[in-house]
Amino acid sequence: MSSATRVKLRGLLRELGDLAEEVDPFDPDDSGAPLFDHIALVATKAAGQARDLETEAHNTAMENGRLP
Repeated sequence: MSSATRVKLRGLLRELGDLAEEVDPFDPDDSGAPLFDHIALVATKAAGQARDLETEAHNTAMENGRLP
């Protein structure tokens, strides 16, 4: 698997963890839209990277005659 892809995924997951501190549970409902948009964007990127790694792992296993 691509080390670069794993590094990108790791960075995105760290960023998501860091963003947790930015969410104030006591803020009014109409606040935080830009933050939530950013969280959704980072989460979408992380999901895409994870899917790419899963596909790559599956394909490599199949090429090597193993079931994933």
